[in-house]
Amino acid sequence: MKFGAIFGVAALTAAAAGPVAADKIPEGFVGCITEDALDEFISAAVNDDMRQMQTLLSAGLCAPIGGREFSMIDRGFITSEIRVYTDSGSVALFTPSEATR
Repeated sequence: MKFGAIFGVAALTAAAAGPVAADKIPEGFVGCITEDALDEFISAAVNDDMRQMQTLLSAGLCAPIGGREFSMIDRGFITSEIRVYTDSGSVALFTPSEATR
């Protein structure tokens, strides 16, 4: 199931509201609904493939999460699974572990 179908990309990029005791992701990071989508996004970024990055964003597989509040689900060495909070709830996403430090 696509992230966009669950909460809507607009909800993820809107400002978070509510009393959530969580840390914030630094600007410039994305979260993806699967580790494979995150790997593909990172590969596209390394290769400066803007079309593929935009495809992943447009398809709702990845979304910008900079400035969003999050809580840790599973911290990994390279990739972590986090819960990102939106105005309408939350969603579990994969992001580079660097974003959670």
